[in-house]
Amino acid sequence: MSDIFFELQEQLTPVLRAGDTAQCERTVAERLAALPRSPFHVALDLSITNPPADIAAHFDGFFRQEASRFKIGAAYTEMNGFDINPDRWFFNVFAFSGYGGHDDYDWLADWQSESYNDMTITGLEQLQEVYASAAFRDKRFRDASYVAGLLVVTKFQDLIRKAAPHMIELRFPLLATAHDYDFIFETRRAA
Repeated sequence: MSDIFFELQEQLTPVLRAGDTAQCERTVAERLAALPRSPFHVALDLSITNPPADIAAHFDGFFRQEASRFKIGAAYTEMNGFDINPDRWFFNVFAFSGYGGHDDYDWLADWQSESYNDMTITGLEQLQEVYASAAFRDKRFRDASYVAGLLVVTKFQDLIRKAAPHMIELRFPLLATAHDYDFIFETRRAA
């Protein structure tokens, strides 16, 4: 991974912990815009188009399914490894009987929930095409690729932030990121 990528993550972790996903997205977008022009810059012009209410309904269906099996202590959502799977970008949801916090994320590998349908993320298809192209393997665009990837993650986290107030069944922490990212957002629905 790129030094720029790690520096951005370190700089933005306190902002993310404070719940300001919009500021994270703006900062990452500014950093991408400052890099030499690349095919990955298309990310600056794209937004996730899934309506937050639809995302919330998807989560509520999952939460109802799992709440009938056990008391949910935390939930986690993760985008697929989108950079190496550009054909379809989606997210999965997982539920846990307890909450393990942010000190060590190993607990996220031990969910208690059963399988649930994933949901396709829409609006970023032009960027998916870039990740599917030779540009993804072009060393000239390495930094832009990593920063654009972090921008995708922050866009997804902002979508989850916007959807959370619509989630009727959310009564526990919900964490969000993408596969292989330790840059994790946490939200709870306001009572």
